[in-house]
Amino acid sequence: MAIIAQTNIRNIDLNLLIALDVLLDERSVTRAAERLSYSQPAVSGMLKRLRAIFGDPLFVRTQRGLLPTPRALELAGPVKSALAELDAVFAPPVFDPMKATTVFSIAATDYAQHAVLAPMVAALRHEAPEIRLAIGPADAKSIAEQLETQAIDFAITIPEMAPPHAVSREIFRERYVCAVRRDHPTVGAAITVEEFCAFDHVLVSPGGNSFQGPADTALKALGRRRRVVMSVPNFLILPKMLLAENLMALIPERLILDYRDRLKVLPVPFDVPGFSMIAAWHERTRHSPAHRWFRELMVAKAGGPG
Repeated sequence: MAIIAQTNIRNIDLNLLIALDVLLDERSVTRAAERLSYSQPAVSGMLKRLRAIFGDPLFVRTQRGLLPTPRALELAGPVKSALAELDAVFAPPVFDPMKATTVFSIAATDYAQHAVLAPMVAALRHEAPEIRLAIGPADAKSIAEQLETQAIDFAITIPEMAPPHAVSREIFRERYVCAVRRDHPTVGAAITVEEFCAFDHVLVSPGGNSFQGPADTALKALGRRRRVVMSVPNFLILPKMLLAENLMALIPERLILDYRDRLKVLPVPFDVPGFSMIAAWHERTRHSPAHRWFRELMVAKAGGPG
């Protein structure tokens, strides 16, 4: 923008530079007015203001139209370059995943890592080979601060763990199923509530010290209870425990998709509410093309709503 270094840029109507650029192209007030969709008097007025700004006539009228002065010819290149740079400033940003080298930091529960992030790996490597992921555990107490300080870009968790001021989107709804080893000696194609309560159960307790879960709340409302013999700290250990012992677990369905050839999956014989998995992020990244692309990829590959 050195072309107007002697004038305070804040006092310049940038439309004047557009008019100057068109006048330099057309060498005619009439043709410039048509191209700019202005009246001829309006363009003549703009030319008058440009002459005052640059302290030069800029154009001289001849029989063949407007003849640029040497000063106008000096301005032609810088003006066109300046307008091109301004166009770039205001143009919508373009995100090309094949060329992107973005690093996304994600806080995710062990279940979310399995159900959301793992299905994305192949697509990510194919569609955005240079993008890298830094995945860490999700802690409800620190997610808000991590998003605020940009320590993480996304948190993938349940709605109850999301900071109240974060922007979020549901990735999918999950439901619970019953699972036992495929060769369990006493389990058929379906079970009753009584049979469910008669089994020895294993459940997940993040702290590893609770023997109560969603099923127990639902059973209590029915005046029933089950026998939980083991409590483990995360979902990922459950399938292997079920394969090793004659135990039953109430388990999120997506967690055992890879074990369907070795585990028997049964519908829960009573109503147990499922849960939502969401992606949460800070408001400042809502309109980022890179973040928007990554959010869409998460939803698409996790099989959630569009």
